[in-house]
Amino acid sequence: MTAAVEPVPLQHQGPPDVSLWRLDLCFETSLDAEAFAPLSDDERERAHNFRRLEDALRFATTRVALRKLLARSTGVEAHALRFTFDANRRPRLTDSTAPDFNVSHAGAYGLIAMSSVRRVGVDIEQHSDRFDWRAIMKLTLDPSEAAWIERLDPCTQMAAFYDAWTAKEALVKTTGAGITRGFQHLIVLPREDNRVTLRNTIPEDMREIAAQWIAAPHRYAACVAWSWAPSSSSSSRPAR
Repeated sequence: MTAAVEPVPLQHQGPPDVSLWRLDLCFETSLDAEAFAPLSDDERERAHNFRRLEDALRFATTRVALRKLLARSTGVEAHALRFTFDANRRPRLTDSTAPDFNVSHAGAYGLIAMSSVRRVGVDIEQHSDRFDWRAIMKLTLDPSEAAWIERLDPCTQMAAFYDAWTAKEALVKTTGAGITRGFQHLIVLPREDNRVTLRNTIPEDMREIAAQWIAAPHRYAACVAWSWAPSSSSSSRPAR
């Protein structure tokens, strides 16, 4: 089995300029496979520094898929694309006119979001019975969110926690805000439908963002977020 993975386009209810893809990852391959030829030397070194081969393949496969999608969008060969970081340490292409993008991977899946109009963020997490999610509730949830989860049926509490985690992760990745700062200042529970509702006064630099939970494989949670269009005024409504 090869490492070549063709991204699967995903439907969502966000702005039409936001493209979203899922990767079904393959772990029965080697980092020396021809499919990884588009990787830069730095990316190849980073992949080899992972302790576990699975983690290395998640990173390398997702990066190759990202390079191929960006190549289709920019017309630049996948191996020739060069990445840098913006002021918030968000990765981007050195070409300032290139689309914004964000990636996430967990378990057997990866997600890639892209837009030529606005910033995007995405997150996918795998439910893990070995992960003590209650141990980090105070770091990731507002007290009102934690109290709401505690009132749920025990069999749905973990899923609710991961819903909150993916929404907050996608939102802070859209802005580049630090995870701790962002998580402590965002309230996204209770969840009523797929649209993420921010239920509190949020920081100035995170006001013009929106998000929605997206369909995910069994025992996974996923969310995509986006900024309002750059041309939006401060009184505009977020795109739905």
